[in-house]
Amino acid sequence: MKSQKVIHNSPKIKKLEPVGFDQFSEKDEHYVWERFIKGDNQSLIYIYRKYADILYRYGRQFTGRSEFIRDCIQELFYDLIDRRSKLSSARSIKGYLFAALKRMILRDIKKEERLQFEEDGFSFSLVESSLSINPGLDIADYAIIQKKLNGLPVSQREVILLHFYEGLSYAEIADIMNIKVRSARALTYRALDSLEKELSPFKGSLFMLLIHFAQY
Repeated sequence: MKSQKVIHNSPKIKKLEPVGFDQFSEKDEHYVWERFIKGDNQSLIYIYRKYADILYRYGRQFTGRSEFIRDCIQELFYDLIDRRSKLSSARSIKGYLFAALKRMILRDIKKEERLQFEEDGFSFSLVESSLSINPGLDIADYAIIQKKLNGLPVSQREVILLHFYEGLSYAEIADIMNIKVRSARALTYRALDSLEKELSPFKGSLFMLLIHFAQY
């Protein structure tokens, strides 16, 4: 098991004071990342506060071990701190963090011989808010749609979740999944084509449902 680390107690950043989001909220991610890799600690806190919970949700797709995920996130940020002077510009902070966390989790799970996410990871689940999207659909209809979504190959489920739920571009998805941009786009098209064929009666609601049918 990973040792517990608490970022705000680290001797490297113990003098950091809490800051609000206002300082960076109007800046683009390139500006925030460049400030971070140049040694600005306030941008580090901003990145951590903005993405820690999102990273935890993403990590849940690979394992249900909450403490393990939190430890991986802590380790990820320690690595960023240690290596930030050597980091290059990032296309997307969110995409960079997702890719780094995925590599870390899979590396550690593989070491423990528990690489089981391929079958169950990146699942869609009916959520209560989805029921209001189309009043013409009942719970049974949503259950059918959910089943078809979860029947997609894991790589297609992953790209659907990253693109529709997390709002990532094909270039960002390609970085996370370690594939080419055209492959990320093709995976999405194949998934949508399959869903449209399987769910033709619900085609009008499908794209709205993709945003709501994510389980983290």
